Amino acid sequence: MVRNATAGDIPALIELGARMYIESRYSQNSPFDEEKCAELARSVIASPAGCVLVAEKEGIIIGWMAGGIAEQWFSRQLMAFEYGLFVAPEHRGGTAGPRLAKAFITWAKEHGAALINMGITTGVHEERTGEMYSRLGLKRSGLLYSMEV
Repeated sequence: MVRNATAGDIPALIELGARMYIESRYSQNSPFDEEKCAELARSVIASPAGCVLVAEKEGIIIGWMAGGIAEQWFSRQLMAFEYGLFVAPEHRGGTAGPRLAKAFITWAKEHGAALINMGITTGVHEERTGEMYSRLGLKRSGLLYSMEV
C-alpha cells in the first residue's frame, strides 16, 4: 500500500533515509544528520507544495518518496521535483518503487505541474531506476555532473 506520510512516520523515514545514505555516493563525503532529515520531513509533510509518500508491507514502511512543486525559474508554470525515492534493498524488484513513483506523478499532475523532473543522483541502480522511470512515461532529458570539493 502507498499512502501519504504523517509526522508519526518520521522515525521510519529517517531510518530508511540512513540506509539510503549508506548505500549512496553521498556517504563518501557528507555526514548524515538525522535532525536535518526530520526537519525536512516535517516541513514537506506540512506543506501544500510538498509530497511525502510511504510504501507499506504488512504495516511496515519499506520505502518512501518525497518531492515538491514550485514555479520554474523562468516561468510561472509549475515544475514537480523529487528529493528522493528509496525502497529497502530486501523489498526491491517488486512493485513498491513503481507504485511510489506513479503516486508522485499523479500528485504532481493533480497539483498543476506542467513538468515533472525525477533524477538519479545516488549512484545506486541507475540503469534499473532509469528504466522504471521510462516505463512510467518519463524521458531522459539531461545529465548530472558533480565535483567533490
